[in-house]
Amino acid sequence: MAPRMRMPLFPSPSMLVVRRAMVDGLFGESRMWKLVAFAIIGRRMLRRIMGSEPRTVAIERIRPGETVILRGVTSRPPKHP
Repeated sequence: MAPRMRMPLFPSPSMLVVRRAMVDGLFGESRMWKLVAFAIIGRRMLRRIMGSEPRTVAIERIRPGETVILRGVTSRPPKHP
């Protein structure tokens, strides 16, 4: 059974914006907060579709004396200064 997530004592600013967008935008009448809510939901959907969430690729058991080499490949182009 997974441990229950606790609500923080003081919510983060991003959590407050999301909460305000949902309450005043989706369930309220404010057009500005409705746009903010749709932007948040759209970003979450794109992240899920594009697969930018971390995922486990392989789990291997190693024995004493064996070496593990990890390499990461990014799908995003590098930033140029």
